[in-house]
Amino acid sequence: MTKHHPLSDNDARLLAILQEDGRRSYADLGSDVGMAGPSAYERVKKLESRGIIRGYAADVSPAAVGLSVLAFTWVTQAPGTIAVDLTPEFAVLPEIEECHHIAGAADYILKIRARDMDHLGVIARRVQTTKHVFSTETDVVFSTGFERRPIPLDQGSPEAAETGRRGSA
Repeated sequence: MTKHHPLSDNDARLLAILQEDGRRSYADLGSDVGMAGPSAYERVKKLESRGIIRGYAADVSPAAVGLSVLAFTWVTQAPGTIAVDLTPEFAVLPEIEECHHIAGAADYILKIRARDMDHLGVIARRVQTTKHVFSTETDVVFSTGFERRPIPLDQGSPEAAETGRRGSA
């Protein structure tokens, strides 16, 4: 886990812009926050080296590449196996987009993308037959209101907590 480092106002503004458009030029970034392009470059590189910016990726439409079914699978481990991390077993299934170890009735929640319901069934059976899996429950998504929202950068600040505001970065 990355240690929390306070962000300057300029860093927060740069991050807000990059979350919306990770392909912005440094000249445009600098212009947007009132600094020179080389200064914006240096700040972005520092944010990368601090582990705040973890990388850049294309936002691919799952339906456009044939993965039109979205589902979440809740996984409960077999009694006595809670110390066994199942993440590596789930990581080998490319259809599992996300894997989260959670608190609650289940131990993991998996975000799964599949071509169709038959394909989802195949993936579900692979998860169910994973060593140390006791039970699963899969919920299929009918529609998605939103995904991949930008991280709210001022939610952890004392000022935001005091006022209860959802700030704009």
